[in-house]
Amino acid sequence: MNIVQIGAVGHYAYALPTAKQYGMALAGICCPDPEDHLPRVLKHLEKFGFAPHVYENAEEMLDGEKPDIAVINTVMYENARYAMMALERGISVFCEKPVATDLETLEKLEAVWRDAKKKNDNICFCGMFGIDYLPHFETAWRFVKNGGIGEVLLANAQKSYRMGNRACFYSDREKYGGTIPWVAIHGIEWVIRIGGLKPISATALGNTAYNAGNGTMEASTLCLFACEDGKMASVSADVLRPASAPTHDDDRLRLVGSEGVLEVRSGRVFVIDGAGERELPLVCAERELFEEFVLEMQGIGACRVSAEDSFFATRAALAARDSQDFGKIVPIII
Repeated sequence: MNIVQIGAVGHYAYALPTAKQYGMALAGICCPDPEDHLPRVLKHLEKFGFAPHVYENAEEMLDGEKPDIAVINTVMYENARYAMMALERGISVFCEKPVATDLETLEKLEAVWRDAKKKNDNICFCGMFGIDYLPHFETAWRFVKNGGIGEVLLANAQKSYRMGNRACFYSDREKYGGTIPWVAIHGIEWVIRIGGLKPISATALGNTAYNAGNGTMEASTLCLFACEDGKMASVSADVLRPASAPTHDDDRLRLVGSEGVLEVRSGRVFVIDGAGERELPLVCAERELFEEFVLEMQGIGACRVSAEDSFFATRAALAARDSQDFGKIVPIII
């Protein structure tokens, strides 16, 4: 099974351990944007034993190598274009999030995906939501899935990062898509996949204050989602975590159910229900995200982060960003 890589901005590293384990060939790489740091990514790939041929043109690479999988993670606003380019050629796509940075492009991508799937059912598409497979989120997902807190009625999610030294494109929201599709989308996806909620409309705010001179980047955002059956969710995202913080990120999730409350915080999972409060022992995912993706291509099981999940989380994030921009409630239309 052959892989090619387009870009070096995002989480391509999710693919590397499985690719090495399964003896895959990383045949080619193309870094189409000046901010895709080719020397750095080649050095990283070398540590996994990969020495791909470097292409100047992504289309030439896809046509020449005819890979089974395209790993796509260039500057965000270009990811959908390259994803469609691969899907139109019958190539499965492992794509950085957001998988599109505007609704029109997302709808085109979904249409191309549906057409490709009709032609070959083995073609797969997956967004890079690898955080879901960390032990604390795996534990929360299993517990809620097994009815541990009953029916989830309310969700609160938080994604907080250190600002760090950001590449220049993060100063241009047109290029990176905005902090809601870039960062808050993780919390949105937890609400949907772990909480089982389905957002139907979004209200959101964002602020560029204290963004360390990063142009139009929102340093803080807050989203409120009305969900089906009167349920609701909030998601906050920021890049204001102090440099002195012990970790780069601070991920939290609180799910309020009919039979209890579950909280994920500091890499731990807590539950309070009729029996009192306790901490759940962490469990590890049986497989990593990219391995599930590869096995689905082979007809073995299904990747938990499906194409439909990736598209819907993106659609909800883009609706929230539009709410922020236009100051109104935005419906999430499927």
